[in-house]
Amino acid sequence: MSETLWAMKSMKTFSRLSEKKSGHIKKSPYIFKDTVKFDKKVDPKKLRFGSRIDNKDNQTRQEYYTVKQVVSPEHLILSNNLKVRLIGIHQDKRKNGNAVRFLEEKLKGQQVFMKFDSDKYDENNTLKCYLYLKNKTFINAHLIKNGMAHADLKASYRHKNKFIQYEGANNG
Repeated sequence: MSETLWAMKSMKTFSRLSEKKSGHIKKSPYIFKDTVKFDKKVDPKKLRFGSRIDNKDNQTRQEYYTVKQVVSPEHLILSNNLKVRLIGIHQDKRKNGNAVRFLEEKLKGQQVFMKFDSDKYDENNTLKCYLYLKNKTFINAHLIKNGMAHADLKASYRHKNKFIQYEGANNG
């Protein structure tokens, strides 16, 4: 019982003290008023806070597309009706059907983004790109690794040595 009485007395004392303090604050000459109204909602995902990861290669955020049609292992049509050619891919005529099915399975319903090399367009004015899934799976390399296409030995491009190495590992 004594503990209950003590708790009740301490609560009364606390409430009296808080009333005195709030009265004192109201009498204070300084009252804080926030004059800035925040009416804009900020999406923190779109912000960059100086992270080294964000500043990697000074790249802007990727724009995502879906693949509308697989024309061949080398050529694809994206959701914005843009025809692209995969850099470093040389189609194998004997495996074209398998390669097209492979790409359709991999890319079905997936979001993709493009990266470019020094030469953006081929002789037919088709955009050349490295194609990646949203999870950063490198589609050009997967075609070669799985033996669905050959590495293009004629053209020069950034990942040429890597693609030749993948093809050698696949054949060897």
